[in-house]
Amino acid sequence: MDLRSKITLMALADITPYENNPRNNEEAVEKVANSIKEFGFNQPIVVDKDNVIIVGHTRYLAAQELGLTEAPVIVAGNLSDEQAKAYRLADNKTGELAGWDFEKLALELEQIESLDMGEFGFESHDLGGEIGDFFENAPASNGNEHKPKTVTCPHCGEEFEI
Repeated sequence: MDLRSKITLMALADITPYENNPRNNEEAVEKVANSIKEFGFNQPIVVDKDNVIIVGHTRYLAAQELGLTEAPVIVAGNLSDEQAKAYRLADNKTGELAGWDFEKLALELEQIESLDMGEFGFESHDLGGEIGDFFENAPASNGNEHKPKTVTCPHCGEEFEI
């Protein structure tokens, strides 16, 4: 299936948020808006045959916050109502199941110098200091021993020992 033929621009006024959306998106809207401003709107909103959002509520809210009048959309008209409900839940749940490899994340963040990654949610929160401090005890790539440190993921709240 060629997804390019399914992506279209749709007026935000023609898109309806799902009234029973179980996700609380408000905390992420600003970060997603920042991402859209910096990188473009590269991940479409997915709607059902009636233009009700299946996935992409946060992108929809971010687009509104940015004053956009339209957004890229995939119409998943092939899904039954039950499949749309299941996809809505599965899409969000599978995102929760993924975790961070903090050593690789630290290496990636170290290589980003011209962008403030705090604009996209990478913050040390209550650990004090800048993002570099968040990873100060992350394992070094040279294999040296380190004292384990417990950190809390700023996105999911899960605690990890690094």
